[in-house]
Formats: sequence, structure tokens, C-alpha cells
Amino acid sequence: MKRCVWVLLVIAVMFSLSACAQQGPVLLKGVAYQGPDGKPAGASNVTVGVSPFKDERGKIASVLGKRTIRDAVENDLVVQGTVADLVAAVMKDALKARGIAIKDVPAGDLGELAGKADAADIVIGGEIKTLWVDALSQPLDVKMTAEVQLRVSAADKAEKKVFRTLVLNSKVERRDIVFSFDTVVGALSEALTSAIDQLMQDDEFKKRIH
Repeated sequence: MKRCVWVLLVIAVMFSLSACAQQGPVLLKGVAYQGPDGKPAGASNVTVGVSPFKDERGKIASVLGKRTIRDAVENDLVVQGTVADLVAAVMKDALKARGIAIKDVPAGDLGELAGKADAADIVIGGEIKTLWVDALSQPLDVKMTAEVQLRVSAADKAEKKVFRTLVLNSKVERRDIVFSFDTVVGALSEALTSAIDQLMQDDEFKKRIH
């Protein structure tokens, strides 16, 4: 019994010390697409162009979350570059995992982009409505919520018009006794992957890329 009490006291001290964390932004590294298990998909004959995503979150372009320690210390959680860059990179990785060739295309009307002679077979793009993680750290209780909402459209080169528009939603909630930035990265990666997989598993989109 006494041993348990001492263990709890040690943990409480550790959390108390963590409350002295430095102020300012914290760079999150490693947010990425969590590819499907098993053998990589074979190569597809289709090339998909990825247009830059428009960030409509109303947040600073590089900030994708906040860590709060006992309502006293707050850290903005940021990415290298912008959140829009991150979404585009994760989208490309999801396509590559399915054996699909990708190319970068400029921002613009997807129908017009798809109609250009040098366009990819399919062009995708859209808006970031939500991409955010909140982490609240208190002694022996860490609450974390990662949310993603993307509005994604896809246009076909042959038809020169948008053939599919989807709103992709995902939410991941976790509760732990110890805070870890790796857990934050994992939650964001899971939420982004889940949202983008909704596009990859859409029947109409799958039909066009295979």
C-alpha cells in the first residue's frame, strides 16, 4: 500500500514539473499518412494531380493545435511549413500507397485545370475546414481530441469537369495518464488518414483511378 502511495507521489511530482514547460510554439514532426497494411498496391495507369488545398480554418497557417498544461501553460502546436502543405503531402502519400502516380498542379478551378492538355488524368483539390488537436494535461489525466474536416473535389481530364465532391470528417479522442508528443502526432495522423481514406474508398473515385 505504501509503495503505491509513493508511486503516485512520484508521478504527481513529475506532472508538477511538467507544468514548468517553456512557453511558445512546439514543432510537431512526423504527422503522416498511415498506409494500409499488407503488400503495396500495384502500379495504376492513372496519374492524379494534386492542387494546393485552401486553408479555411481561420487559424495561423502553420498552427494545427494547442497543448494546455493545468490551465496555466499553453503551447501552440505547429508544423514545418503550413497545414495546407501537410494535407497535400498526406493526400499524395495516400495515392502513392495505392500505386498511383502523382503530379503537382497549380491552384485554380479544378474543371479548368483538368481541361488543360498537360493535365493529369484526375485532378483533386479542396478546402480545409477543420484540422486541429487539443491536448489538456493535468496530473494523471491527459485528454486529447484531434478533428479533421476536408471538402475535396475531383475532376476528370476526359470530361473536363468535377465528377465528385465529398466532405471528409474524422475525429479521434484519447485519454491517457502521461502526456506524449508522439501520442499527439499519432492522433493527428490517425484522424487525417481516416478522413482521406473516405475519399480513397469512395466507389466513384476508386472506379476512376483504377
